[in-house]
Amino acid sequence: MPVDPSLTRYPPLARSLHWLTVLAVLVIYGVTYLEAFFARGTPERAMIWWTHISVGLVLILILALRIPNRLFGRMPAPSAQLSRPVALASEVAHGLLYLLLIVTPLVGIYLAFLRGDAVTFFSLFTIPSPVPVDRTFGRTVKEVHEVLANALVILALLHAAAAVAHHVVLKDDVLRRMLPGRRGEA
Repeated sequence: MPVDPSLTRYPPLARSLHWLTVLAVLVIYGVTYLEAFFARGTPERAMIWWTHISVGLVLILILALRIPNRLFGRMPAPSAQLSRPVALASEVAHGLLYLLLIVTPLVGIYLAFLRGDAVTFFSLFTIPSPVPVDRTFGRTVKEVHEVLANALVILALLHAAAAVAHHVVLKDDVLRRMLPGRRGEA
């Protein structure tokens, strides 16, 4: 990641992709809780999973932009207000978040394929399952997908709590560096 010492905040593209990721994860995870309100086989329940999978594919597209931007785009140096152990913990947490953001939707796609389902992107295109149906193994993959999703959300909540603690308790610049801001600020 090229560090630009002149930057005091993340560039607008990095901030936008960060907040789009947050929104996508909230929708993907949150919509699953609506499932209980609808019987199996109803169009409403199908719409929940259609949304879950379609937005999961959007998340993959966001990451396809976000990861190269993070690796090759100009980024600010770590906050000077962070101690070395805290900066290291931040790097580890970010690495784990990226890993979970990548692996969780890929495991979800594999799960759909194991169930014999095609994966559709907002009904614009469909990817048929390239693997044979295996509902028994699919149940195991479903458990793995759920554990990964829960781990992702828990880690994201800890990440958010840490950012708020930096802002409210430590009164440093960690949160402000990623908050949306006026044009021209970077």
